[in-house]
Amino acid sequence: MKRFTDMDDNEIICLYFNRDEKAVTETENKYGAFIFYVCFGILRQRQDSEECVNTVYKKLWDCIPPEKPDDLKAFIARLARTTAIDQKRTDGRYKRGKGLTDALDDYADILSDGDSVTDEVFANELAAILNEFLRSLPEKERVCFVQRYYFNRTVPEIVRQTHIPRSTVYMILEKVKTELYEKLSKEGYLS
Repeated sequence: MKRFTDMDDNEIICLYFNRDEKAVTETENKYGAFIFYVCFGILRQRQDSEECVNTVYKKLWDCIPPEKPDDLKAFIARLARTTAIDQKRTDGRYKRGKGLTDALDDYADILSDGDSVTDEVFANELAAILNEFLRSLPEKERVCFVQRYYFNRTVPEIVRQTHIPRSTVYMILEKVKTELYEKLSKEGYLS
């Protein structure tokens, strides 16, 4: 049975800042299914995804505070995604070309792994460009692209969710990847 909360995101964030354990319960009520959805999209196993969800709650508790997210759902999505990817790597199932499908590997060399200020500025600039690019896309294209490359959904899953024909989804993904490549080249991120 689905549980819902009447609390808005700012109230939930305040609970975290007050170190009130009700924050985790309210997060679970409002975003539990969403967190599982994100984790399952990467891990593809129910038990691993459930463990990952629990890890996400722990990480939320640990990072809020000092973090104060502007958009709690986006913050949770990013945390769930990185936690699931980390779990997949830790479990030893991550193999290039087989495990986690990430067709944006073409752009991996431009993404920062370092902790330097320069790397952080670079990553923030790149994130701003990607966000601007995504906002410029028509909704159908943005949904297909984000589902495929952020939430790691398969094309058949995208077809079931969006009711867009399979060939159209493939065409959209290729078109958007080409546009993103051109945008990143124009901005000087690719040569």
